[in-house]
Amino acid sequence: MINKAITALTLAAALSISALPAYADEHNKAVDWDQLPAETRETLAPVEKRWDKLKPQQQHRLLRRAEDKNFKNRAERWKQLSPEERKRIVKARKRFKDMPPEKRKELRKRWENMTDEEKREAKKKRIKKHEKAKKKDRERDKGKPKEK
Repeated sequence: MINKAITALTLAAALSISALPAYADEHNKAVDWDQLPAETRETLAPVEKRWDKLKPQQQHRLLRRAEDKNFKNRAERWKQLSPEERKRIVKARKRFKDMPPEKRKELRKRWENMTDEEKREAKKKRIKKHEKAKKKDRERDKGKPKEK
């Protein structure tokens, strides 16, 4: 009885190990944009122009994420943002990424310890700050002659 169990486990382990190279190869092959289902192409539309330049692993990661409902919602919100808002978010992400790891950890911890109300207030404050900066930029640009 024990020998049968050990044999079954050994066989299962051998089969799963032999499947690993095939699984790895599958993720090393680029995915043709036109072969994707319409719903997936719609979800991933923001990256369509860069799709062929992405590494196969990145393509597969995006495909897995595209199946996630939250990813679809975030992608939809991203599409609705103005170019200025997108630039602001990209800059903020870059600033965060360029921070020393301990500073990032501290900020994450502070955010995680905030209540939902505190998070909403922080977001409102940040939005007001950026709207104020945009208004200043527009006022500054009013005096400049338009470029052709």
